[in-house]
Amino acid sequence: MKDIISLFKLLAEPNRLAIFTMLMEDEYCVCDIERFLQLKQANVSKHLMAFRKHGLIEGRRDTQWIHYRLSPKLIDAFPLIYPLIQNTAFYKATQEKLMNFEKNTCKLE
Repeated sequence: MKDIISLFKLLAEPNRLAIFTMLMEDEYCVCDIERFLQLKQANVSKHLMAFRKHGLIEGRRDTQWIHYRLSPKLIDAFPLIYPLIQNTAFYKATQEKLMNFEKNTCKLE
């Protein structure tokens, strides 16, 4: 992604911003994102596809699960995006909820 306007448009959608804030601190599989945000798998996949299209996330396969994380290239392109988002109430609320969230429960099912 080369354009800050495109990045802000992408993050203007609340569910995408929530996914982005999740991925700022850790990697998550689709089932974790789906459960945390209480969205359907198709909806989460649509948002992740938008991030992939712009080169903002990368995936790591673990058997049948794919774990997503933010691309290191994102920081190189937009070094101030993390501090900007980390200073928001939205980020702080999301991180607080994540502290009580159990990851990778889909592997246990």
